[in-house]
Amino acid sequence: MKKLLSVALLGATLATSAMSDGVALIIGNEDYRRINDLRRGDLVYTTRTALERSGMTVIAARDAGRDTVFEALTAFGERAQAGDRLLVALSGRFAHTNSETYFLPVDTTTMPLAEMPGKALPLSVVLTYLETFPGNAVLALATDNRTGKFSELVRHGIGDVEVPQGVTLVRTFPRTLTDYITQTLTQPGVAITNVPSKDLRLSGFVGKAQVFTPAPLPDPEPDTASQPSQQDGVATSRVQDLLAWRRADSANSVAAYEAYVRAFPRGQFVRMAENRIRALTDTPEARSERAEQALDLNRDQRRQIQRNLSLLGYNTRGIDGIFGNGTRAAIVGWQKANNLGQTGFLDRDQIVRLDEQAQRRAAELEAEAEARRQAQLARDRAFWSETGAIGDEAGYRIYLERFPDGEFSELARARLNAIEREKRRATDARDRQLWDEASIVNSRQAYADYLTISPNGAFRDEAIARIEAIDEAERAASTNSRAAREEEALNLNSTTRRILESRLDRLGLKPGKVDGTFDDNTRRAIRRYQQARQLPETGYLNENVVVRLLADSVRSVLRLN
Repeated sequence: MKKLLSVALLGATLATSAMSDGVALIIGNEDYRRINDLRRGDLVYTTRTALERSGMTVIAARDAGRDTVFEALTAFGERAQAGDRLLVALSGRFAHTNSETYFLPVDTTTMPLAEMPGKALPLSVVLTYLETFPGNAVLALATDNRTGKFSELVRHGIGDVEVPQGVTLVRTFPRTLTDYITQTLTQPGVAITNVPSKDLRLSGFVGKAQVFTPAPLPDPEPDTASQPSQQDGVATSRVQDLLAWRRADSANSVAAYEAYVRAFPRGQFVRMAENRIRALTDTPEARSERAEQALDLNRDQRRQIQRNLSLLGYNTRGIDGIFGNGTRAAIVGWQKANNLGQTGFLDRDQIVRLDEQAQRRAAELEAEAEARRQAQLARDRAFWSETGAIGDEAGYRIYLERFPDGEFSELARARLNAIEREKRRATDARDRQLWDEASIVNSRQAYADYLTISPNGAFRDEAIARIEAIDEAERAASTNSRAAREEEALNLNSTTRRILESRLDRLGLKPGKVDGTFDDNTRRAIRRYQQARQLPETGYLNENVVVRLLADSVRSVLRLN
């Protein structure tokens, strides 16, 4: 019987065996701090017990940061040559280039390609260990279907992984990988082609009769002359049964009771063990989770639920169709506010109730926004009649200073442009030349120089206005830069952009051509939308603005019969 030794590894679990016949590295990451969580990403961590029982040395970590990931890999590398089979199972977020795939620690943030090798785990390093055991090495990767840009030259997802000769590659989702390890890889004599779901793909070295955990050799024929009597054997079996039950009862865990049932399928305490398992697993949370799973919600339906929660003020930490820790916490908050069981899982009636509440809240928000827009429009028109409607340059400039994105802002700018053209025609050649030079440079200093040389020039007011505009742009630069990065992080495709522009157009906010391209007209329309809803007027979209914009236009996404 192998003697197992447990050792702490930076918050991970490390079990080593003095005579191990295999080494496994298991890392399950779900709770990412700066990028989207991966639902059930840490579930694979639970396979460590089954792997240890199958005779493997196990190095396991969950929600591992960079330091823990590389410490675990180092520990794996130190022990890899001691066994005769290797398994590396990585569940979490991945990013890839054309030539490399990286496993992302939970403290990962978006970063340039040059920083990736030092802050994320390159699979090429893992494969270097595995290729030393051809025919007995498995690399198992689990994530979801997320795609899109991670950073410059780097994209989300696993990408194409070329494995060395003799290495088996497994690709699937976290729950399926967990089932595959416990039902196939740790079961003696079970072929690796025994997959629990069509979602699991095998590639690389795959043989029909290939087995990861070999079946034990048969025991030699007993020497009947030296065997104890049948009565003695029964007594011994009962004592072992009782001792095993006492161990399971002392641990009082599902794993302990299941281990007892496997070891003594006809034992005296099997019925009691099964009752204990049901009592431990049939919790309100477990029942709620099963009810939600039975709905088989697709990605769009999950996104709609996240939008609804966000509309009602519950932060899901992303609208990506993945129910990670952020979404579960938001669901708990909503359930608490509605005097429901705080399980973190939704049933059919709760989803309908949530949707109805979100529709009412969306209507309330739109009514409030429309009332503010009408009041703002009344002030806008009144001020125009006192300034711009007079038809002089001063009036147009005063109007634009007060209402830069106002109802008449395009008209005021067009008339100012016409006034400038007329000035250029009427002014002397020297003044026109000075102004043209300043306009070409288009800097604060260039316009200041123009005012110094020609303080009473025909373009004096325009120069002052442009200096003020440059100053304002510089003041807003840092805010707009952050806002632009937030919008880029949304990864909006052209279809979604057109939907958003169409929504702005139906609201009368003049976004220009509905073509999926966010030009100056679109930015102005977004600022008008933000102003009426008392949101920061950046002209860029963030998650909150998109949720509000889409509130009335995606109601048909969720269909529960």
